[in-house]
Amino acid sequence: MATKTKTNGTAEAVEEAFTAGTEAMKDGFEKALSGYDEFAGTSKENIEAFVEAMTASQKGFEAINTEALTYSKQALEDGVAAAKAAFAAKNVQELIELNSTYTKSAFDAYIGAATKIGELWTTAAKDASAPISARVNATVETAQQAASK
Repeated sequence: MATKTKTNGTAEAVEEAFTAGTEAMKDGFEKALSGYDEFAGTSKENIEAFVEAMTASQKGFEAINTEALTYSKQALEDGVAAAKAAFAAKNVQELIELNSTYTKSAFDAYIGAATKIGELWTTAAKDASAPISARVNATVETAQQAASK
């Protein structure tokens, strides 16, 4: 009879171990599946952030190119007008005054355009980096949450 009790106890212990192992495996699988779902969602969000960043970059480059083209066109027109005025000057004094006025206005226009283009670069960089930065922060947050589980 003692043998029967010992066998019964062993069978129960094996059954309990098997049940515990099955539960642990099930829990592990569910956690892994949940992690995969989070990972898949994160990948999609990362791709969307990348597309958003590239779109912002493209818009920024378009604005910069438009500003540069506008400045170049205006500078060319101003240069042609200054050349015509210089050829029409009646004396050297008038030519020097025209040249001085043109030089000052050309320099001011250049500084204005350079400042505006610099601001456009800054804006484009901020707009393009914002979605990527948000995803990095979200990924760090997700990793911290996963580590704390």
